[in-house]
Amino acid sequence: MKYSTTDEPELSDLSAKAKNSRLSTFLGKVALSVIAAPLGGYLLGLLLERLWPGEISWSLTLLLLGLIVGLIYLWLWMKRDRWADRPSLGE
Repeated sequence: MKYSTTDEPELSDLSAKAKNSRLSTFLGKVALSVIAAPLGGYLLGLLLERLWPGEISWSLTLLLLGLIVGLIYLWLWMKRDRWADRPSLGE
């Protein structure tokens, strides 16, 4: 059975969709790591400052901790993705 050109996607269309999917996944990971983790730390720090006020700025401390954890997570994810693209030694 032959497919018409409208039924069967072009190879270039599939590769473009795959590239866009990887890009959107990457941008989502960057947004989570660089924005959401520090913001969550900051909000938790504000709560801790209300519960236990003191000399330590919990919001600043947890914001920086969230940024560090987010960047480490992003680095590990990128490192894992790079190693997954390489062929194994047995091939």
